[in-house]
Amino acid sequence: MATESIERYYRRHRKAIVTGTSGLLYGGGWGLGYLTGLDAASAAILVLATVVGGYDIAKTAYHEVTNRTLGIKTLVTLAAIGAIVIGEYWEAAAVVFLFSLGSYLEGRTMRKTRTALQELLELTPDTATVRRDGTLEEVPARDVEEGEVVIVKPGEKVPVDGDVVDGESAVNQAPVTGESAPVHKADGDEVYAGTVNQEGALEVRTTGSGADTTLERIIRRVEEAQEAQSPTESLIDRFARYYTPAVVALAVGAYAVTQNAILSLTLLVIGCPGALVIGPPVSIVSAIGNAARSGVLMKGGEHLERAGKIDLVAFDKTGTLTKGEATVADVEGFGIDGDEVLELAAIAEKKSEHHLADAIVDAARERPAVTDGGATIAQADDTDAGSQSIPDPEDFEVVAGKGVVAHHDGREIVVGNRALLAERGVEVPERVGEYVRDREERGETAVYVVRRAVGATDGSETGERANGERERPASGDGTVVGVVAVRDELREAAPGVIAELQNAGIETVMLTGDNERTAAAVAEEVGIDEYRAELLPEDKQAVIEEYRGAGHVVAMVGDGINDAPSLATADVGIAMGAAGTDTAIETADMALMADDLERIPYAVTLSKATRWNVLENVGLAVVTVAVLLAGVLTSYVTLATGMLVHEASVLAVILNGMRLLRY
Repeated sequence: MATESIERYYRRHRKAIVTGTSGLLYGGGWGLGYLTGLDAASAAILVLATVVGGYDIAKTAYHEVTNRTLGIKTLVTLAAIGAIVIGEYWEAAAVVFLFSLGSYLEGRTMRKTRTALQELLELTPDTATVRRDGTLEEVPARDVEEGEVVIVKPGEKVPVDGDVVDGESAVNQAPVTGESAPVHKADGDEVYAGTVNQEGALEVRTTGSGADTTLERIIRRVEEAQEAQSPTESLIDRFARYYTPAVVALAVGAYAVTQNAILSLTLLVIGCPGALVIGPPVSIVSAIGNAARSGVLMKGGEHLERAGKIDLVAFDKTGTLTKGEATVADVEGFGIDGDEVLELAAIAEKKSEHHLADAIVDAARERPAVTDGGATIAQADDTDAGSQSIPDPEDFEVVAGKGVVAHHDGREIVVGNRALLAERGVEVPERVGEYVRDREERGETAVYVVRRAVGATDGSETGERANGERERPASGDGTVVGVVAVRDELREAAPGVIAELQNAGIETVMLTGDNERTAAAVAEEVGIDEYRAELLPEDKQAVIEEYRGAGHVVAMVGDGINDAPSLATADVGIAMGAAGTDTAIETADMALMADDLERIPYAVTLSKATRWNVLENVGLAVVTVAVLLAGVLTSYVTLATGMLVHEASVLAVILNGMRLLRY
């Protein structure tokens, strides 16, 4: 048992033990020769130090050579062997020990940059309390099946993804979404594995467990992102394939010309591109780990580097700059009662999945059975007492980007924007236009409601025109019978986010399907640089292409589903509220796990800081090698000194990259 424990300890700490032993032998051999003059004994100990510290290095070098590649360890092995051959035992031991020490410290610091991933791995509870056959049973969390009810007590971590079916509590979602404040959860709300229940007990119906949770998908994405190479890393790898053989050729050439073996060995050592190779990965891994802890999922180094060049951010309006929770602000009837207008609109929109349709239908359901001069408008669930039923339309057609056309009770109901009315041959009376302009200048969206006989296209039931002002009879048939004004409240953080991006030198633009006046009102309230209105989904994609064609590096911010074409076309697609959404996590270049607009400036500025950090590391590595080469050629740099400076440069770029962990 003791032997097995020792073996496990050795395997776990092998690199540290080998480095420490090599260092002790190196110090002992040097001290013995310096203090006692026992050169033979000193040489033997120094050679032993070289063998102990250099065995793993030489083993890797052998594989490099057999695979027809020359790497850093090949150069170090050649330098150590050469130093022993010419009797420079102290130099050989110094080179191996310093390289081994540098590799050990490099490994430790690289593991530290991946702490975010380890923290995520530690979040998932091992067990879950499940109600089975009327009793509570503790089982491994990965064995919980979809549909089973899990009990989560106060202070416990949620072991599965699911929906709350009973209980009420505040849940700390920071580990998954990066939200700083706990989120209130009640019946019907979604919770994620790895989050912490803080107050009351919750009963959660499982929608995903084990590998099928949001947290596990995040972990897989972070692992893939940290392993994926950025363009700079790929470029340096290609460069190193040619650079290392060139260093060997330079060392051989130097010996042929000068017959100075020490000079050639020193060139081998200081020519190692260690800092150049390790610098960019440390920066990328640190940034991805930091972002993951803050609820921002980076797809990989390629997208992170590209995001560092962003100079324009395009925002979808609905659900991004606004809350995406539309409510009916006002209803106006023209020739008929406002309550009837709302009912007509709700019948047409009942089967629509558009967010404006939801607001209209909810408001119609909530209208009181008996009104006192008008409708009282609010949102309510279908099951609320007193909610009104909405008849189904006889048929229903969506006109993309414009509205809907439905039939009910022998009449056609057209509900949509001005473009849909023009397409259907319906003119808008002046007094309707005045009302609409007033609502749109408040930042609201006007939805026109038209009721007419089936087949009518000229504004009247019979095909005959009414008076010159197109005023309709009391029935209102054949023209605009009403307007529903819908408001989608702006996110409180939107103006601050736009200002923060602008202060960072980044242009902002809003893309929306709303009309010009509504878009202008929202843009002014938010403080955005530019807006494009009345855009269909394909128009948004064309606008992104236009900005890219003008030389901008464009980020598009949307919900990851409706804005998919624009997100894919942009240089960097940023999906908001991706927690629990497989598609957004898997496809977005960046995914904000929470529906938190304030994460966008952080994600963009972190990307820019990472890009500069990578350039700093590359610059430091190149300058170090250049200075050392000059020092060797002028005899100011020795073999051991060159190795020491080389390792110091490696540690410097690692520490510089790790600064991004605290960004």
